[in-house]
Amino acid sequence: MRKLLECGLSLLLMTGCSKTGTINTRVIFYNATSSVATLSATWNDNALLSSALAQGQSSGTPSAPYLNAPAGTNLLTVVAGTDTLLRKNIYSKASGGTTFILYDTAMPAGRPQILQLTDDLSLPDTATIKYRLIDLSPDSNARADVWLVNGTTDSLRLDSAAGFIGPVPSATAAQAFNSIKYHGEAYTLKIKKTGTGLVMASINGFPLLSRGIYSFIFSGISSGAGATGPKITVLQHEPG
Repeated sequence: MRKLLECGLSLLLMTGCSKTGTINTRVIFYNATSSVATLSATWNDNALLSSALAQGQSSGTPSAPYLNAPAGTNLLTVVAGTDTLLRKNIYSKASGGTTFILYDTAMPAGRPQILQLTDDLSLPDTATIKYRLIDLSPDSNARADVWLVNGTTDSLRLDSAAGFIGPVPSATAAQAFNSIKYHGEAYTLKIKKTGTGLVMASINGFPLLSRGIYSFIFSGISSGAGATGPKITVLQHEPG
């Protein structure tokens, strides 16, 4: 059984005093692990999630994943099954949004870690989308090319030879969004193994919205199956 961790579990987020915020912020929780079957979270000991998150699931729905919670410094508790992984005061801003991701730091199921990302919810320009790729696969054989595909043709490569963010990533780098011109068509999103035609994960006909804001999250192991298999999830960040 995992021990209750106050400082032992690495937490890549800002901390502060025990004062509780009174203005709402918006938060997302996502379970990107292969090792944690279900993830639950509380905010000042109040349940945030309507149900535990299975592997590859987010809070809310992928198109509306944000939950409202008090801003400022609050007590976050993260539970995997019946094991408390984390109980710690964390800070989140009232403006924008915050995404919390639990992911494995090594293969096949290294010690889970929590990544906190600040979400820039400013709208992109007309006929443009903002996106970020968050590669959470600790598999060194899973270097990934990310494509938007129209029909059967690889139409637009979003990233090339993307690799694991690592056990001690830069939250500043991971939370940054890129912008591309986009014309509102439904594309297939493919994660291909770099240097090959092998499709490790895909989502067919995903309806990206013009001026939408998205996180593309890649996780799992290239040779895995089921809970450990490669997967891609798209989270849509709704502007406030």
